Amino acid sequence: MNKYLRFTVGSATQIVPIGSGAYAELTSATEVKIFNCDSVGHHYSLTTTGADFKMITAIQNASIQGAQTSWRDAVIDVNIPLGQTVTAIVVTAFT
Repeated sequence: MNKYLRFTVGSATQIVPIGSGAYAELTSATEVKIFNCDSVGHHYSLTTTGADFKMITAIQNASIQGAQTSWRDAVIDVNIPLGQTVTAIVVTAFT
C-alpha cells in the first residue's frame, strides 16, 4: 500500500510518496530534500522559504502518521509551520 505526503504549494497541492519510509534533510532555508527509502535513484527537492528544523519535524511527523494509518487513508497532509512555505517540489535524479 502506497502512502503519500501532501504539501500545499501556492494554491495547489502536490504529493510525495512515503514508500517504506522517508527521510527529510534540511539543506538550507531555501531547500529541503526528501529521500524515499524505496528509491536509490532520486530524491524530492522542495524549494522553501524560511525552512528550519520545524519543517523537518512536520515532515517526519506526517511520515509517522502515514505509517500508522489504514490503507484507506493514503494521503497525509504536512502541516507546514507558520512563516515557512513550500514553493515548488521537483524530482531530482542522483548522478
